[in-house]
Amino acid sequence: MSELDDDPSAQAPQTRPSDPNAALSAAPWPSRASAYYSLFVITVVVMFTVLDRGVMSLLIEPMKQDFGISDTEAALLIGSAFSIPYGVIGLAVARFADRGNRRNLIAVSIAVWSACTVVSGMMQTYLGMLIARVGVASGESSYGPAAWSIATDNWPREKVAFATGVMGIGAMVGTALSMFLGGAVLHFVAGMPPIAMPWGGVIRPWQWAFIVVGIPGLLWTFVVLTTREPPRRGVAAGQKAENVPIRDVVRWLLNDWRTYLAVLGGTAVKGLMLFAPLTWNATYLHRRFGWELADAGMIYGTMVLIYSPFSILTGAKLSEILTRRGRLDANILIMFVGLCCSVPFMIAGPLMPTPYLFLACGAVSGFIGGVGFGPAVAAFQLITPNRMRAQVGGLSQLLNFLIAWALAPLIVALFTDYLFRDPAKLGYSLVLNAIIIGTLAIIITGQGIRPYRRSYERAVRDFAN
Repeated sequence: MSELDDDPSAQAPQTRPSDPNAALSAAPWPSRASAYYSLFVITVVVMFTVLDRGVMSLLIEPMKQDFGISDTEAALLIGSAFSIPYGVIGLAVARFADRGNRRNLIAVSIAVWSACTVVSGMMQTYLGMLIARVGVASGESSYGPAAWSIATDNWPREKVAFATGVMGIGAMVGTALSMFLGGAVLHFVAGMPPIAMPWGGVIRPWQWAFIVVGIPGLLWTFVVLTTREPPRRGVAAGQKAENVPIRDVVRWLLNDWRTYLAVLGGTAVKGLMLFAPLTWNATYLHRRFGWELADAGMIYGTMVLIYSPFSILTGAKLSEILTRRGRLDANILIMFVGLCCSVPFMIAGPLMPTPYLFLACGAVSGFIGGVGFGPAVAAFQLITPNRMRAQVGGLSQLLNFLIAWALAPLIVALFTDYLFRDPAKLGYSLVLNAIIIGTLAIIITGQGIRPYRRSYERAVRDFAN
């Protein structure tokens, strides 16, 4: 196993004389100030993407009441109506992100999804909400591959897990704020009558949560435009980035299928396990322990807000330390160990006799699971050539949303509605989800550890990052 240099940013990997990457391997990295500013702005973008998703999960009960829908129909609204267009459109847009201006793509993306989030707060029917969710998904689908690609061009390889991890903090903060703000809005509008709109229809009290989280995103669009588009590393100076044919991307993935099954498939299945409690925990606290949804959302959101930054930065630091010590499998190893340690707490949580022990198990599993967030994204970015990165990122996004976001709410709802046949047994559905999906995630990720070492070593040898 080859040792990595102590400072990969100072000495580029060896390249063949004819390798077009050589022109950029010695190019200076963006200034520290520019890299950190871009990372901050994009992290806030990530935060806005999950605000809407978290708010939606908190509003399951009032939506069911006003629209007259079941748990399964609510799960379709939260999951499939959002995740399927998100994944499909994101994969298509990723081809542009591999050759176009990624910063501008992110700016357009946040403007579209924020506007559609505000519109969600004005929908009058279940069908209308479905359509608005498709609009939100279409906007959000574009930011991920572009943001990950920018991070990989802004930071040396041992720092990529830090950059993607900080973006993960944005996701966790957004999740926490969505619970907190959603709970606060529900408290504020409690007892308020529906407000008539000038063009017809009404804004129901719970719909204000969508309007509150959508408007700031529209304003942040202009801040995104103040960041810089970094040069693409691995593309010769002065050479315009061109799309790699799809067949070449497919061939690249198939030639290394065990590695990509682990880093893409394993992450998606892990998401399938983790998204279920994010969707249903507030409802579970309400149904089993009688907590008000507003209180459950604010307390759960505050808990996530406290532990998630420490969790994700811990994973980023572990990745940096292990990579500097020559562990070629650092990122996937962190993913695997985190899974093995977090699954038992996810199984135990819903079996706890008090809400506080339930929340404690959730905090422990959430902290351990979050350690692998940054390394998971860095894992596939670092083994993929520059001109394929956004497309592989788009594929990762597609898998995450088709598998995790579409299926996680639905699987738990189906267990509750058709297996246990009792809404009060939601906790057993969460336990069953953790047992089945958690075991599958561990198997898929673990089988790819040894192949990943070979893939990483090839990446260091063959192309600059």
